[in-house]
Amino acid sequence: MVARIVSLVPSLTELCFDLGLGPQLRGRTDYCIAPADRVEAIPSMGGPKSVDASRLAAAHPTHVLVSPEENLPGIVPMAEALGAEAVIVHPLAPTDNLALFRRFGTLFDCDAKAATLAQHLESALDHASACAEATPRLKVLPLIWKDPWVTASPGTYVAAMLAAVGLDTVGTGDALYPRLDDLAAAARRVDWILPTTEPYPFDGDAIAALKVELRRDTVALVDGEAVAWYGSRAIRALPLLSALKRRLLDSARPRS
Repeated sequence: MVARIVSLVPSLTELCFDLGLGPQLRGRTDYCIAPADRVEAIPSMGGPKSVDASRLAAAHPTHVLVSPEENLPGIVPMAEALGAEAVIVHPLAPTDNLALFRRFGTLFDCDAKAATLAQHLESALDHASACAEATPRLKVLPLIWKDPWVTASPGTYVAAMLAAVGLDTVGTGDALYPRLDDLAAAARRVDWILPTTEPYPFDGDAIAALKVELRRDTVALVDGEAVAWYGSRAIRALPLLSALKRRLLDSARPRS
């Protein structure tokens, strides 16, 4: 039987296309935006946390791809009530994507393409490790939201992606995504502040404003999809983060 897949996680929708499973996708969320030239043809089920039950039922899925961080707990019994398998995915580090590729390869009969992705990821991981070993480690404060300020602590996939190239987040408590009551105090503990382009859409103007507010130049914009999207996105995200680290180090060097 050919799988009928509904993906409720943007990065997993992208992964399905990269595994050649695009023709088997029967649904996605409004936030599934990649690959931009193909995803629009897939019917939307609503938002990740506001899935339309009638649309989901109409898709007649055999598999529903979900994430504990992206989707509400009720989506699992909703999928199972339709006779679909709820495929729960929750990587915590870039290396976890290797097992994810193997899992999808077995589940959806695309082992060869999954093995190719794994080879590409292993190469990217090796280059990231080389960057981390060849350059000084830096302490960083990722910012993923504003009003209130929210960061990503060690233990999150975001932090693990940054750490892979030697950019280490600093814990601010037990929460994985803690609010920062005093941004300036948190910023003083790190070398760089790294606002991300998603889920909050930080941009160049936001970077300029933070530099003024914090009275320091060590603020740089980070591609939010590069640090937060797991799956095949990690293959091209790790080189981007290595390049980012080298830019940070280069900008901190004294000019002759």
